[in-house]
Amino acid sequence: MKSTYIYFFICINLFLFEESKASDFIELFSGKSYENIGKRVKFLEDPTNSLTYQDIKSSKYQSLFKAGDSQVPTYGLKDISLWVKVELKHSSNFEVPYVLEIAYPTFDSIQYFIEKEGGISASGYLGDQQEFNNRLINHKNFIIPLDLNSSDSSIVYLRIKNKGSLVVPLNIISRQMLYSDDIIEELLYGIFYGIMLVMLLYNLFLAVSARSINYLYYVGIITGNLLALSALNGHAFMYIWSSFPWIANHVVIFGIGLWISSSNLFASAFFETQYQFKKYHNYFRALVVVGIVIIILSLTIDYSVALRISNYSLIINCFGLLYSGIYFWTRKVKVASVFTLAWTGYLLGVLLITFRNLGIVPVNFITTHFLEFGAILEVILLSISLGYKYRLLEIEKKEAQLNSLDLMTQSQKLVQEQNEELERKVVLRTHELEEKQEEILQQNEELNAKNEKLTEAQQIIEAQNAKLKLYTDDLESQVEKRTEDLRNTNTELAQNVQKLEQYAFMTAHNLRAPVARLLGLTHLIEITPNPDLSEWTNIVSKIKEEGDSLDAVIKDLNAILELKKEAEQNQSIINLTETLNQTKRILKNSIEVSKGKIIFDNHDFNEIKCNPTYIDSIFYNLLSNAIKYRSEDRELEVLIQTKIEEGKKLLIFSDNGVGIDLSKNADKIFGMYRRFHTHVEGKGLGLYLVKSQIEILGGEIKVESELDKGTTFTLSFPVA
Repeated sequence: MKSTYIYFFICINLFLFEESKASDFIELFSGKSYENIGKRVKFLEDPTNSLTYQDIKSSKYQSLFKAGDSQVPTYGLKDISLWVKVELKHSSNFEVPYVLEIAYPTFDSIQYFIEKEGGISASGYLGDQQEFNNRLINHKNFIIPLDLNSSDSSIVYLRIKNKGSLVVPLNIISRQMLYSDDIIEELLYGIFYGIMLVMLLYNLFLAVSARSINYLYYVGIITGNLLALSALNGHAFMYIWSSFPWIANHVVIFGIGLWISSSNLFASAFFETQYQFKKYHNYFRALVVVGIVIIILSLTIDYSVALRISNYSLIINCFGLLYSGIYFWTRKVKVASVFTLAWTGYLLGVLLITFRNLGIVPVNFITTHFLEFGAILEVILLSISLGYKYRLLEIEKKEAQLNSLDLMTQSQKLVQEQNEELERKVVLRTHELEEKQEEILQQNEELNAKNEKLTEAQQIIEAQNAKLKLYTDDLESQVEKRTEDLRNTNTELAQNVQKLEQYAFMTAHNLRAPVARLLGLTHLIEITPNPDLSEWTNIVSKIKEEGDSLDAVIKDLNAILELKKEAEQNQSIINLTETLNQTKRILKNSIEVSKGKIIFDNHDFNEIKCNPTYIDSIFYNLLSNAIKYRSEDRELEVLIQTKIEEGKKLLIFSDNGVGIDLSKNADKIFGMYRRFHTHVEGKGLGLYLVKSQIEILGGEIKVESELDKGTTFTLSFPVA
């Protein structure tokens, strides 16, 4: 008996020893699978997100690793880096390759290290922030190959980082079983996607054929479900946008936002809340806006923030739709019962997967996949409710048609009775009318005779009115024409008087100085009793200079007076190159002294129909001004260009001379006897003549200038 107790004690100790030993490592046997090994591996939370592989290898952090508290540990929405330590023991002659499967396809980043015999034999990165084609094994989950032939023990370290939920389902299975175990699950997923796509296409067809916006909102619900669930399950990243990790991350939130907006638009249109239930109508519209905001947030802000907002909004939306369905059900809305059942199943699926991600309920097949069943139930029941609604509408329509038919029958009978009574009254009334008609005919004959006389009188009056109107119109046109002529004459006279006053003032001003100097010289002769020959010669010379000056002033004034007269001369075609060459010959000495360069760009046109005298004067005055007022700091360069813009011919003179301060002198630059630089001789008539001549020709002149940089004159001529 004692030996029996000893044997039992030894067996218990061996069992406990094996259990404690099993908690430190996982012993692998060929052909066996190890699924949901969360309790057999160790975890370390890094809230700083800064620990490296070298850090966690130290004894300080090795002692902090703790075994998992469940087969599939969950850490909710914590902002941490999770280190996982998987210790393996195995024989060194495994015939079948094994893999470590992380069966959560939406992790952002997984960094792994495989230790063998004290050193790293393999390391790398996984995650849905990298392109799918970079994965070692083509699978929707994250797969790490395990080389079990080179040693009899291995340690695998995982550093997992995710902005969403941290759910860590770990499996160690053979490479062959990785795909064989997925067959049933993938087949069910295929059925799920097939049902959803068929319902989407079917209702899209109904939306187009029936022209119903309800079906279009319903298509939005299905599309939002497909986007979110296919992304959460990893199939969308695997098959659709494998090269676009950003889309793979954000499409979940985008799908939730689309689902929220579409479901509330559907509910609002389905129950026709805009007519009877204003409070619910506003509530549904508010949630539509929330869905649109979530769609925008999915594309703009941080993924973790957008995910939290979308998850809470999704739960609130499901409860709101369920509550509204119950409310409409209690209000005896016939289609509300099916509507409520549809959201009940979907809400249960949303709550289960949310509580699973937060660690409130365990991770199992029901909590993981009930949302897909809820989505199918929702899609089917909503489709049934939509069809049921239209069936009810059809029945109501037929009942309305039957009621309308009964009313029509009754109304026809009533109309027939009224018609018979009316016919009897009509016969009686007709007899009375015939008697009165004879009296009316006799009266009409008398009235017709009177009307004929009135018509003749009216025709005479109309003829006289027409003649009077013609005479009045002719008189008004003559008065209007004479008034316009008189107005134009008065305007022209006022302008001429103003110009005459200005001209008289300038004439008196310009003649006063030479005459005064001549009078002064004459007086000098009178007061000099016996001037010698040299003084006489000097005085006579001064008199001649003043006479020449007076003559020049008179010539300039004559040139101004001749502008209007020359405008009446016949215009001719002028070759601008010849005009420029002629002007250069006249200014040859000045050009040589200034060493200036004159460039003529006549690419657009070289001929213009104009008064030759005016063109010669314009070229001469603008070129001579450019030479006179050149800069001493640089070589003179004059560019003459021809352009055609907006139906006008442009002649552009540009120089790099001293320039003009237009901020002070813009309104004076084309005035008579206006000069802005006194370091060279001049009379201030050149630009006045140019402006007068170009305006007489029907054109205009513009100036652009900047001190010490140069001046540009743009002359525009109307195209003949």
